[in-house]
Amino acid sequence: MAIVVAMGAVYPHAASAEESKHLVYGEVLGKAGLYGVGYEHTLDGRLSLGAAVSYAMINDEQVTTIAPYLHVRILGHRNSLFGEVGGVFARSHLPSPVMGWDGMTESGVGALTSLGWERRTEHLVLRASASLVMGTGGIAPMLGFMVGVPF
Repeated sequence: MAIVVAMGAVYPHAASAEESKHLVYGEVLGKAGLYGVGYEHTLDGRLSLGAAVSYAMINDEQVTTIAPYLHVRILGHRNSLFGEVGGVFARSHLPSPVMGWDGMTESGVGALTSLGWERRTEHLVLRASASLVMGTGGIAPMLGFMVGVPF
């Protein structure tokens, strides 16, 4: 935490983007699927651990996704190239429309790898990425966008 001195008074000042260890964000078409929310903790200047989660209702199907990952800043600082690797756990539940049947539930795991661009300011982090998701259903490409707040 930095200290700001103004007109003889001392005020604590929030950490700058370089000092921020935490990031809370929302994403669209990212690690957690159609949309998600996430948290990331910086281990050092280039490495972070994070996780994104989502819950979606698609028709009557309930889809829950959890995606833990490792974020690595490859080049740059405020404008940077980054990579991410991680896992994806997804659970799909279709409730029964009739009595006597519990419905259907399926779960699966997969892997995720991403390459993207990040713009970081003191109050905002923007990311765009291209990813490959691999699982029992095959390999699927996707593009994702994220807006986060460092603190």
